[in-house]
Amino acid sequence: MGGPSSKQLKLQREINHELAQLQKLADVAVRLAALPVADRHPWDAAAAAKFISDLVLGLENLIKRTWLYLERPVPDGADSHQQLLAVFLADPQLGGQLPAEWPMRFKMYLRFRHRFLHGYGYEVNWEIVEEPLRWLPEAVSLLKQCWGRWLATHLKATP
Repeated sequence: MGGPSSKQLKLQREINHELAQLQKLADVAVRLAALPVADRHPWDAAAAAKFISDLVLGLENLIKRTWLYLERPVPDGADSHQQLLAVFLADPQLGGQLPAEWPMRFKMYLRFRHRFLHGYGYEVNWEIVEEPLRWLPEAVSLLKQCWGRWLATHLKATP
């Protein structure tokens, strides 16, 4: 029995890279969320919004890499972001194992990303970003668990 194929090892490296980037994002989010109100700058809310938006980008990158590995067509077009999230949430090995409140939270992150990308950073205030920023480290932890399980299942040794 052989080890994982080169295609499997490439996917594993790519997924681990995405997860490492998301972990860095979570680490910064923890520090930003912990800033005392008196020490916050006007641009801190925009930075938090960018981090929240980056969480969705990372999730989409994970899904796309997985689909390319499985040789499935990656959704494209105006509703591709919703399609990618729906695919993740419907997959019993990925989003299907999330705690009950998390599918709605990931949908909220997606709506937030859309609003942030199509708006202006100065329109973002702390009240809008506080809760999703606080959830971000747990979201990353859950994504790491989801993809850890997925990789363990799909990257078994080949015969």
